[in-house]
Amino acid sequence: MQRARLLQSVWVRLTRLGQLPAGALPTTIHGLRYATNPNPSLTGAATTVHQLQHRCLGSSSSSGRNRRPSGSTAAPNSIEDLWTQLETYYQQHSLLNYEQCRRLLDNLETTRAPAPLGLSAAQIHFLLGSCVPELLPAQSAQERLQLFQSLWVQLLKQGQPTLAHYHTQLEVLRQNRLPLPDHRPLLAEIGVYHGPADATLYSSLLDVACSAGNMRQATELLAEMREKNFPLTEANFHALLLGHGRNKDLPGVESVLSSMRAAGISPSASTQAIRFAAFAENEEVAKARDLLQVHGGFTAPQLLQMLRGALSSRPVDTDLVQQLVKELPKEYLTGFDLPPALRSLCIELVHQGQAQLLIRLVAALPAPIFNGNQNVDEYAALILQEFFRARVPVEETLQFARELSQRGQNQRALHLVTELALRRLPAAALRCFEALSDAGQELRPHYFWPLILHQHHRDGESGMLRLVADMQRLRVECDEDTLRQYLLPNLVQTLQQPLQALQQLESVGIKPSQVVVHVITQLLQQHQQLPEILDLLQRYPTRLQLSSLLQPLSALSVHARATKRFELFAQLIQALLLRSLQKEEDFVGALLLQMCGPQMRLRQDAASLLKFVHELRRLELQLSPAAAEALLSIARQGTEDSQVLQALGKTLQKMRNAKLTLPAESAAHGGFIKHPRDMSQDELECHLIELESKKLNPRGVLRRLLQLSVRNGRLERAQQLLTKCQALNVQTSAGMLASIFDMYIKQRDLARAQQSLENLQSTYPAFMIDEHKLIDFAGLLVHGGQLEAAKQLLQRRADQHKIIGGTYVIKNVWQLLTNVAQMAADTNQQEAAPTGRNLTQETLDFLRQLGYCQAHNALLGPVVREWLLRGDMDAAVAEFQRLSSQHKHTPLQFELLSLLVRLGNGDEEALARFPGITAATAQQHLAAVTATVSRVHGAANMNSALLLALAESGTETQLRRLIINPEFRINHDLLVKNCEHLGQEGAVRTLLRLARGVRGVQRSIDEQRIYDMLLAQFSKSNNYEAALDLFERLEADDELKMSQEFIRNLVKLLQLNNVEIPSGIALRAQIR
Repeated sequence: MQRARLLQSVWVRLTRLGQLPAGALPTTIHGLRYATNPNPSLTGAATTVHQLQHRCLGSSSSSGRNRRPSGSTAAPNSIEDLWTQLETYYQQHSLLNYEQCRRLLDNLETTRAPAPLGLSAAQIHFLLGSCVPELLPAQSAQERLQLFQSLWVQLLKQGQPTLAHYHTQLEVLRQNRLPLPDHRPLLAEIGVYHGPADATLYSSLLDVACSAGNMRQATELLAEMREKNFPLTEANFHALLLGHGRNKDLPGVESVLSSMRAAGISPSASTQAIRFAAFAENEEVAKARDLLQVHGGFTAPQLLQMLRGALSSRPVDTDLVQQLVKELPKEYLTGFDLPPALRSLCIELVHQGQAQLLIRLVAALPAPIFNGNQNVDEYAALILQEFFRARVPVEETLQFARELSQRGQNQRALHLVTELALRRLPAAALRCFEALSDAGQELRPHYFWPLILHQHHRDGESGMLRLVADMQRLRVECDEDTLRQYLLPNLVQTLQQPLQALQQLESVGIKPSQVVVHVITQLLQQHQQLPEILDLLQRYPTRLQLSSLLQPLSALSVHARATKRFELFAQLIQALLLRSLQKEEDFVGALLLQMCGPQMRLRQDAASLLKFVHELRRLELQLSPAAAEALLSIARQGTEDSQVLQALGKTLQKMRNAKLTLPAESAAHGGFIKHPRDMSQDELECHLIELESKKLNPRGVLRRLLQLSVRNGRLERAQQLLTKCQALNVQTSAGMLASIFDMYIKQRDLARAQQSLENLQSTYPAFMIDEHKLIDFAGLLVHGGQLEAAKQLLQRRADQHKIIGGTYVIKNVWQLLTNVAQMAADTNQQEAAPTGRNLTQETLDFLRQLGYCQAHNALLGPVVREWLLRGDMDAAVAEFQRLSSQHKHTPLQFELLSLLVRLGNGDEEALARFPGITAATAQQHLAAVTATVSRVHGAANMNSALLLALAESGTETQLRRLIINPEFRINHDLLVKNCEHLGQEGAVRTLLRLARGVRGVQRSIDEQRIYDMLLAQFSKSNNYEAALDLFERLEADDELKMSQEFIRNLVKLLQLNNVEIPSGIALRAQIR
C-alpha cells in the first residue's frame, strides 16, 4: 500500500537518525522528529531514489532530488494520482511538496468520494503529522497550521479522531512552537470519547506549553499532574528547561536543573543540549560556548537542536554555528547530499532571508567522496532550487554555487544554477552564463536556446539580436541548429529587409557566409520575396549547399504557379546554381521532381510543368537524363494532352546533360510504379477493382480509399467502403478511425460520431485527433443542443495538448459559432438566456482564451448574426458598433446593410421578422452602420459596400441615383474584388442589377466586365445551364451589346460539354 510505503520510509529515516531504536515507538526526545507515530511493524526497506532525465546543461544525469515538479504540467485529476505524485516527491526529496498537499486537499474538499476512493484515515493521519518544519520547511508556522486544520476537517468527516490523532495534533503544535490557548476544552473532548487523560497526554500538553514559552499554562499543568499523582519524568524536566529558556528566564533554567538533581535525575547530554539552546536563544553566547567545551558526546539530533538555538540568537554568532556543524558525527554526514534534517534547516534559513548565514553553515560541512560513476551534482541541489523560490538575489545564489564548486561539494553547481535560471528566472540566466564563463567553463550554443525564445517573447527581435551579441562576447558562436531552428525563424520582421538583416546579423558577430543560406530559406518560407533574394545573391557571392533549399523552393513553386511568376522563379534557380558547391549534382532535376511530389498539384498539371521547364531551358539550365525520364513519366500520368507531352519531351531533351548525377534521395520521386499512398482517389478505385478481380488482399487500399473519400467529401462512397471493410474484418488504423469519425461528423450523425470517438480514444489513446475535426465535432454537439459538452471537449484538448489554432481552423470555428448562434435563437434558449447575454460572444471568448482562434472579421459575424436570428435589430446594430470599435472589424457588413436597406424600403416580409422596427428606425440604423463602417474603413470603402447592398436589396432608382451622384466616391479595386466574391457565391441577381445600374457610368465599374466575371465563374464550375440562362437574360435587354469575347467564351463552354449551340449564339459567334 502507498500509505504503508510512506510510513515505512518515515520509520526508517527516524531509526537512521538515532532518534528511535528499531522496532520501538518514538520517545519524547526534543530532537527533530515527525509528529506521527509510525507503526513499529513497518520497518525494513529504505526509500528509493529515482533518476532524473539528462540535464540541458550537461551530459551527466542527476538524482531525482534535484528537480521539483514543474507547475506547468497538468495536475492529476484523481485522488489516487495526486497521492502517487505526493509519494513520489517524498521518496525523491524526503520532503513534502506544499503545492501538492494543497492540490490534494482541494480535491478532497470538492469531491465527496467514499473512503475507498478518497484517502483513508491512516493517510490523512500521515499528512497531519507532516505539518512540521522538517517536512515543510519552506512554509511558515501559520501556513503549516492552516494546512493541519484543513486536514483535521477531512479527518472529522470520517469519524471521531483517535487518541493517536490528538497526540499528533499536540506534536505539530510543539514543533511549530505554536501555543494551545486553553488545554481544558481539549482534555474535556478527549475525556468524552477516550476517557481520562493519562500521564503521557499531560506530558504532551506540557511539551506544547513549554515549546511556546507559556509558563503560566505549564504551571497549571504541573498542578493538575500533582493532583493526579503523575510523577515528573526526565522528559518533563527537559520541557520545563526549554520553556524557561524561551520565556527569557535563565535563572528558571538553573532552578529546574537543581530540581532535577534533587529528584535524583542526573543531567544527560539531552539536558545539556537544551541548556545550550537556552543560552544561545537568550544571547548568552559565551556561556553556550563554555558549555560546548565542557560537555561532549552529543548525538546528531541533539546537535541539530543546539544549532537551531544558535541560529535563533540575534545577532547570530557564525563562528559558533560553524563549530556546531563541525561537531556533527562523520557517519551522519556521509552521503552525496546534506542529511535531510540539516537540509530542511537550511531551507528554512533561505526562506527567512538568511542566505549568507546558510552559505557559511554549508561551508563548514565536508565535501562528499565520490566513487566511480556516481552523480556529482546532487549536493545542495534542492537548496539551490529554494534560492529561486525564495527570490534570493542572483549574486548571492551565484556566490553559493561558486563556493560549492570550489570546495568540491558540487562541481556542477554553477551549471545547476544556470539551468534553474533558464527555467525559473530567465532574466538572470545571462548573468549565470557570465559566471560560468568566468569560472572557465565552456559554453555551448544549445545552452542559450531557451534564453533565445525568452528574449523573443519578452523583447522581440531586437532582444534576440542583443542576446546574440552577448553570446559573441562570451565567445559562443551560433551553430547551424541555433541559426536554423531558433534564431532565424523568429526574425520575421527583420528579414523583411534581407540586406539590412544581414548587416544587423554581421554587427552582432554572425558572418554573412555562415547565415546566407539560412536567410534565403527563411525568406522562401515566410515572405516569398524573390526579387530581394536575387539581390541578396548578387551582393553576397557565397558558395551554398543547395540541398537544404529543395523543400522551401518546392513550396515556393506553388506560389509561383498560382501567380504565374515562372520567369522569376527560373531566374532564382539560375542565381542559386551559380553559387552551388556541388556542380556535378543535378539540382534542377531534383527540384523539379520535388515539385512533382505525390501531394503536389503540379503532378497533375503538365501544362504548368511545361512552363517551368520552358523558362529553365530558356536560361540554359540543364538536368540529368534520369530526371528527364522521370519527369516525362510523371507528365504522362497527369495528362493525355499530346501537344503538351510532345513539347515537354522536346524541351527536356534539349536540357539533358549526361555529366549531371541525380541525388539518390531524389530518384525515388520518379518511380514508374506508384505506391497506393501516392495514388489519387480515381486511381485507387481502379486499383481496388484490379485487386478484387485477382482476388488479392485489398485491405490497405480500402483503408486509404476510405480516408480519401471522406477527405474529398464523397461521403456516400465512404459509407460503402466502410461497410466493405467491416465485412472483410479489415484491421483499423488510427487514421482510418479518425476518418470514420470525420465522416459521421459531416453526415451530422451525432450518436455514431460519439461512438466512433470513444472507439478511437480507447483503441489508440495516444493518437491526437486533428484540431479541425475536434472543432467540427464540437459544432455537431452544439447542433444537437449540447453546448456545455462541446466546451468541455475543447477544454480537455487544451489541457492535454498545445493548441495550434489560427487560420488553419478558422472555417471550422466559424461553423461552430454559427451553430451556437442558431441554437441561441431557439425559443427555449431565448427564454433560458438572460437579457443582453450573447452565447456566441461567450463561446468566442472561450475559444480565444484556449488559443483556438483570435478576433477575426469572419468569426465576429456569428456574434451579430445571433441578434438577427433572435429578431432583435437594435441589439444587432449595437453589437456591430461595439465590435467595430473594439476590434476595428465590420462583421456581417454586407448582410446587415442589405437587410437595413430592405427594412428601410418597407419590405413587409423583412419587417415581420423584426417586431418593433419601422422603416424610419431602419433608416436610422442604416445611417449608424454606414457611419461606423466609414470610421473603420473610410468613406470610399463604405460607399462600395453600400452600392452592393443597394444592388442586393434596394430599388433600381436608389441604385442609379447613388451611382450618378458625382460626389459619390468608391474604391474601384475593392468593388471588383467584392463582385468576384459575389460571383463565386452565385449572387447572379445582385450582379445583374449592379450591371444595369452602372450602365453608361464609366467611373465605377464596367458593365461588360461584370458579365465576363459571371461567365468565368460558370465556366470554372462547368455550369453551362447557368451560362445559357445568363445569355438569355442579356439577349432580352435591347440596350445591351454583348462583347465578342463573351460570346466566344460561352461557345467554348458549350463545346466542352458537347451541347448543341443555339442558333442565336451561333449567329453572333459567326459559327456555321
